[in-house]
Amino acid sequence: MNCWSLPLLLAFGVTLVPCYARAAEPDKLECIAANDAAQDLRRTGKLREAREKLAVCVSASCPGPVREDCAQRLTEVDGVLPSVVFEVKDTAGNDVVAVVVLMDGQRLTDKLTGQPMQVDPGAHRFVFEAQGLASTEKTIVIHEGERDRRERVVLGQSAVSAPLTPSSSDGSSQRTIAFVLGGAGVVGLVVGSVLGLVSKSSYNHALQTECGNNPNGCSPQGIQDGQSAHGQAAASTVAFVAGGVLLGAGAVLYFTAPTASVSVGTTVGAERAGVVVTGVW
Repeated sequence: MNCWSLPLLLAFGVTLVPCYARAAEPDKLECIAANDAAQDLRRTGKLREAREKLAVCVSASCPGPVREDCAQRLTEVDGVLPSVVFEVKDTAGNDVVAVVVLMDGQRLTDKLTGQPMQVDPGAHRFVFEAQGLASTEKTIVIHEGERDRRERVVLGQSAVSAPLTPSSSDGSSQRTIAFVLGGAGVVGLVVGSVLGLVSKSSYNHALQTECGNNPNGCSPQGIQDGQSAHGQAAASTVAFVAGGVLLGAGAVLYFTAPTASVSVGTTVGAERAGVVVTGVW
């Protein structure tokens, strides 16, 4: 950036004299610090940052020995600093110029010029974005000393893959299972009711016919009929419990929307009942 001074020359008019605004030159301590920092950055593979530091300590204001050391290191870094050239096209094969390139989440450029871009060695994740085109990303391993590596990138492509299993985002499968469970629950309640009535009838018959309305004076047949009535009552209770659980599970499935893959198993006996519900929610 420049400016102009306008000194008046007596009787001779005005003469324009250019002057320049310059950044302050680094002092001795800044030169030494830049040299030290460049060496640390070089060891960790951050060559671009190392080069920026070396560009400071080669200034004319730096002490001779420091300046010479930095100049030598700058030559070495320039010799191994890798670069890459991106060739970006759309699906029709046309060149795309206005491309934002991100490297490891940091903006590298927002326009391609065909010139190589300097990058640090190592694995980098590049993202390419252009207005109106689908973005894409590419992971590239850049090697130290690799110059002008060419990488071709196509924007706008979209991969379409068919789902491995039919989707049921509307919850229809889950509601179908809910109806099945609810129906099984209703059946369980009906069976429990029937068994309860049969148990009561069997007990009353045994008490009146075989026991003369005296439970302590029953005949062997009356005792056997009484035991049958107790077994029927237990089965009735089991059926009621299983029916209630199945009906409740059906209600839960019906009123929840996510896709579910469910298997249900029940065990019913005179002494116990079990309901097992397994699935993926």
